[in-house]
Amino acid sequence: MASSRIPRSFYVVLTAVALLAPSIATAEPYLATYVGAAFTEPKDLDTRVRLDTFTIVDGTARDLKFETSVVVGGKVGYFFGASLLGGNVGLEAEAYHFQPDAMQQSSRFVGSLGGAPADRLVRVQHADLDVTGAALNVLYRVPLATSAELPRGRFQPYAGVGLAVLIAKLSTTTTPFDVNKTISATDVQPALQVLGGVRMFLSPHVAVFVEYKFLQSETFTFDFREAGTVGGAPFVETARDRADLTSHHISFGVGVHW
Repeated sequence: MASSRIPRSFYVVLTAVALLAPSIATAEPYLATYVGAAFTEPKDLDTRVRLDTFTIVDGTARDLKFETSVVVGGKVGYFFGASLLGGNVGLEAEAYHFQPDAMQQSSRFVGSLGGAPADRLVRVQHADLDVTGAALNVLYRVPLATSAELPRGRFQPYAGVGLAVLIAKLSTTTTPFDVNKTISATDVQPALQVLGGVRMFLSPHVAVFVEYKFLQSETFTFDFREAGTVGGAPFVETARDRADLTSHHISFGVGVHW
């Protein structure tokens, strides 16, 4: 008979679907967008500059400060319907962009300048830093103030942890040339992020939220190479800047939930 040719795996899958159906029915996909502020912590910058084979700068600029930046981003996520300790686990992918530029400032430099030992204040030129992140977060939320209209709760405090990939572009200018030029370099590094926030549902499908995010990257390395002249003679400048990134984001957003 035809039924005898149905593999046992079919019944296993059918049983699994039947068991998961209530969870799938109460699961919650969503889309969201947000805007906020990125507060980036001061950092030590390891820097080296050479003209051909002669090293003119080699050391560390201490405690460089970064400007507060606007951060914009978007999220797509999915909360599973199964209950865990009264809440739900979810997965969320997000992308964001911020620009924690380094202002022109004075910094204590420790190392060598022109081949001689140095430990003094130096003037550090302005540099533009563009950071774009893509991340995957694991979240846990708790529904509060549930009702017939809002079975998932009017308020949803949540917390999560994620792994991000950061693309950072550093743009600055050469310093020793007769006519200085704009130079830039890009590096990609992983970062850990920890986040938490609260959603408030204005309707069964629309929510606003406030969120805090902590972001810690691995060390970026920016390598530069540019040709020019010094006193009319041709030279090639090679430079390397290295630092990690620690940033705190406060964001406000709106999301659509299904």
